[in-house]
Order: sequence, then C-alpha cells, then structure tokens
Amino acid sequence: MNWKMVFTLLLVGALSGCAHTEYVQVSAIKAKDAAVQYKKFALVSERYQSVNDDLNFAEYARQVAAVLNQQGYVQVTHQQDAEVLISLSYRVSEPQVRTEIVNTPVYPRVGPFYGSRFGYYPYPMLGYPAYEPMVYQSIVYRKLIRLQSIDAGIYRKDKTVKPLWDVLIVSNNDNGDLRYMFPYMLVAAEPYIGQDSQHSVTVSVDEQDPAVLNLQAIK
Repeated sequence: MNWKMVFTLLLVGALSGCAHTEYVQVSAIKAKDAAVQYKKFALVSERYQSVNDDLNFAEYARQVAAVLNQQGYVQVTHQQDAEVLISLSYRVSEPQVRTEIVNTPVYPRVGPFYGSRFGYYPYPMLGYPAYEPMVYQSIVYRKLIRLQSIDAGIYRKDKTVKPLWDVLIVSNNDNGDLRYMFPYMLVAAEPYIGQDSQHSVTVSVDEQDPAVLNLQAIK
C-alpha cells in the first residue's frame, strides 16, 4: 500500500468521525422589574391559550419544559396555579435563495516552458494564484422559535400582558425540518433563558452534545 493511499484512508476516517455542528442565533431580553422568584409555569400558545389538540406543539412543549426544568422552573398542571405563562411559537419560512460571492483562488496551469541560459522555467509561475469572484447559490430555510414569559397573575386578573423575558431563536440553513432542528435551537438558547444577551449571539451546538441527545430522546 503506497503512502498516498494511506493518507487518503486516514483523511476519510477523520472526516467520517467529525461530529456535525449547527449554528444558531439567540437574542434574549429581560424586563428590568422581572420577578426572578417566579418559577411555576404553564406552557401556552402565542395567544396565551392552552393547546391540547396539536401533536407538534405537544412534542415541542415537552422539550421546552425539559429545558426550563434545567433552569429551575417547575411546570404546573393547571394554568391557574402558574406564576408565569410561557408562550411558545415557531415558524419555518418558505425556501429562500441565498447568494454569496466568494473570491476563489485560481491556480494557473503548468507551462508553457520558456528556455533561458539557466535551463527552463514555467510561465505563469506556479504557487501564485489569481483570485476570481465566484457566485454560489444555495437554498436556506429560516426557522424561528420564540419563548415569551408573562406575569400569570396579572394576565388572569384583566388579560393585561406584562412581559418578564423574551427569547428569540433563529436558525438559517438548508434543513427545513423544524423537528430535527428544535433540540439544537433549545440547547443554544438555554443559558439565555430569563437573561439579557444585550444583542444577538451565535451559538454552535454539536450533534453529540448530551443535552441535544437527551431532548431527541423525549417523545
């Protein structure tokens, strides 16, 4: 077996062993007077209503509840017992075309060769690439998850919405399957729940992250 074949096999093995990484944008904001002691929650729709007839919502809600539990929140059975209502909403865009212009190195071919008193040399010279702009197009899907916490007591009293914290989670890639991306997006957002990120932050999440695997196991 020659060295070129050995190197090729090692490279293929290394690449096949690399874990896939998803990149997610998270933007979190918190009210200045948010009551941090409010931990009993009920998950509701974006209109602050209970959802009992949507299988997708039920699956997503179980994952959200698991993440909230890690942050010290406790889910209650009855909405009237909740201190906070946490609305869950999500969207997937239609396919969008993303266009990128990348300066790509273009190496000249070998030769022709020109003679001289000192032998022959190739022209253009090797090792000095030219750069040409190349246009790349790809299909991407914009996936959104929003978690908004409001004061449950005030809402029960007169339907007034008093936000406590809000987390917007965004994924832009070629995968339009929200069920696949949902665990990655929640894991990216977990440290920012109930916090203020000051601006949108990009979080990388590995497919072998134990938190992702735990959420994927929830049915």
